[in-house]
Amino acid sequence: MVLKEKGVIPDGILEEGVAGIYLSEFDCEKLPMDYLNSTEWKQVLCEWEGYVRRVVENKSCPPKLY
Repeated sequence: MVLKEKGVIPDGILEEGVAGIYLSEFDCEKLPMDYLNSTEWKQVLCEWEGYVRRVVENKSCPPKLY
């Protein structure tokens, strides 16, 4: 999971499309709970949870190399 602070220059892993995931952006000027209660955060967290669950489920079934 990667989060980006508002105003940070999107370079390297923070560049759009580099990691192949959505980068959630938060604002340090606002209260943390405002962000943590937002729909955006809940969606990002659910997506990340899905990735983690798939890794755990596929742990005993590595991809086949041909």
